[in-house]
Amino acid sequence: MSMEGKSWQLGSPETGIYRLYDGLRKRVNGKLARYLLSNGLNSQAAVVVEAGSGPAFASSMLARDRRVSLAVAMDIDIEALEEARRRDPSLALVVGDLHNLPFKTGAVDLTWNSSTLEHLDDPVAGLREMVRVTRPGGKVFVGLPYGRGPLGFQRWIPRTSVGIWIGTVFDMPTAKQLISSAGAAPRDHILYFFRFFLGVLADR
Repeated sequence: MSMEGKSWQLGSPETGIYRLYDGLRKRVNGKLARYLLSNGLNSQAAVVVEAGSGPAFASSMLARDRRVSLAVAMDIDIEALEEARRRDPSLALVVGDLHNLPFKTGAVDLTWNSSTLEHLDDPVAGLREMVRVTRPGGKVFVGLPYGRGPLGFQRWIPRTSVGIWIGTVFDMPTAKQLISSAGAAPRDHILYFFRFFLGVLADR
């Protein structure tokens, strides 16, 4: 399978644009990891699953926190997980489908992803699975391209290569309604990476 055109990657690994995008992604995930550690954990031995991880930069950051007993990066794309393994050999990786998560019901304290659901034909189905595997009292977080931010132009070019790469964009009410329809209760939100993305944190 070619790595070209993947949502987690821009260009081939030896190019300058890939290295620039990689650096920006690390910055995004650093802020996300800090937010999730501050707002998404309710226990001192949390199990955290990134459901649709790509190369899983933030999962590596979460795994190093003393409050996290297990951080799992899951993706259907084996190449993305191989990239994660090259970068962080200690990270727990699982191949799986967001529409049918390979975890027991109520087994996870925090289930999350960023820049994932916008690429699904049925994002509610993926969200319902995220809610299912999260324990009552746990948290679900999703990060989505923000339609009122710099990526708002996507709505005029949805079928172009750039529009497809960005994925569907969301405003805050639509994002919160999406999560509510999947059975979780939105409780907080964040705009991050210069308002390119919005994130919604919900209670299970």
